[in-house]
Order: sequence, then structure tokens, then C-alpha cells
Amino acid sequence: MPISTLDALDYEIVRELQEDGRRAFREVARNLSVPEATVRTRVKRLQDQGILQILAFTNPSKLGQAKLALFFIEVTPQDHDRLVDTLGRWPEVSYLSTTLGSADVCAQVLCRDDETLWDLQQKVRSLPGVRDVRMMQEVKVHKIRFTIPPVQTDE
Repeated sequence: MPISTLDALDYEIVRELQEDGRRAFREVARNLSVPEATVRTRVKRLQDQGILQILAFTNPSKLGQAKLALFFIEVTPQDHDRLVDTLGRWPEVSYLSTTLGSADVCAQVLCRDDETLWDLQQKVRSLPGVRDVRMMQEVKVHKIRFTIPPVQTDE
């Protein structure tokens, strides 16, 4: 279901959960003046369609020596999908996207220390079709939030 087919109530439910993913459906329903069963049904539908995922984020700066980094990867076109599939299964990869620009794929990784980060970078370099890997270590994350875009109105 493309995002454009979500109705206003779907958007409002998602916004409520973006403020607090642990918010009870009863509270969401009360805030939106709809039955709790409606919220529960819609959240399940959004989850089943892959539109909504409720999860916990950790703060990497609070994890001791943990290292957070971005890998910008150039890969041959014929190996792109295989690379994405491979990286998507690695537990160290927390974010993975296809990009336009100087890299084909961006992967955010979280490792326990510098040595593990180095080893992971070398592992990525050795994958089939990888032409280059540039790494940028993240020192401090100031904001991480994926919010639903505002509803377009025809006014």
C-alpha cells in the first residue's frame, strides 16, 4: 500500500505512536476520539503491510566503546541486490539504503570497538562487486527520527 493511500486517521495513529511507541492503544484511541478496536485493527494492518514497525532505539554513545559508522559503498550494478541482501542480514548493520550520488549503498553499522569496525570494513570490501568503501565514523547522534510526512490537502 503506497503511503498516499493512508487516510487521515492512519496518519494520526502513526503520529501518536511516533511520539511514544509504547503508548497504549486505549490512550491513542482516546486522543483521537475513536474506538480502541479501530486503533488496534489499523496498527495491525499497517504493520502487516510493512508501513509501521514499532521498535526501541539504543543510544550508541551510552554503550561504552561502541563505534557507530557509515559505510558508503560503490558496487557494480549486477551485484547491487546481492550486496543489499547480504548486508541486510548482518547484525551490525542498523540502517541500509540505496543511494544516488557518489555511493550506491549506505550502511550504518554499530560495532563494539575500533578493531571490530576495521574488520567489518574489510569484510565489506571483500564482497563480490564492491569497488570502494568509504567510512565515516559518527561521533555523536543529535537526532534520529523517521517521521511520517505531512498529509497533502487539496486546499
